[in-house]
Amino acid sequence: MSATVTTNGRRRSESPSPAETAARVEELATLVDELAQAVAERAAAGGGHDGGQPPLYTNVEDWVREYLLVNFSRPFGEVGGQRWCWCEQWWRHNEAVTALTALWYAWEHARLEPTGMLGWLREQHYHLGVICSADGPFRQCAQTDGDRAAKHTGDTFADVVPAPEDWWNWWGDDE
Repeated sequence: MSATVTTNGRRRSESPSPAETAARVEELATLVDELAQAVAERAAAGGGHDGGQPPLYTNVEDWVREYLLVNFSRPFGEVGGQRWCWCEQWWRHNEAVTALTALWYAWEHARLEPTGMLGWLREQHYHLGVICSADGPFRQCAQTDGDRAAKHTGDTFADVVPAPEDWWNWWGDDE
């Protein structure tokens, strides 16, 4: 930005010329590109908010088997009027896989933060309660019990009728 000195010694700002503005925009664009490249390189190298720490567990299955079910056991089956459902083939239930994967990713991040687990525990208690509830995705499945074999019932899906062709155009032209 150019400035002119007045007779009293004070500086008065003048608007930059179009050429000066274009040069400054080009300088800022170059800086943004350099920062974006640095962020991309850091992400590619596994760096990020977690300081580049690799995940502790290779995948969600390892995490569920080696961490979640070991540390957060529930009385699966009928216990005192409270029913907790689990399916040995949990990985066949889309809703459970989605929720458990989100919990695993969040856990991997939270474990590296000084107080990260506090928020994660709230999420875990909520989602585990939903997943294992009497109307959750495992509601039709049963654990092995004595001579009774485990029972797996896969996901069921609601019927869907497609919307009429112009149904979603309500925000478009009124013509």
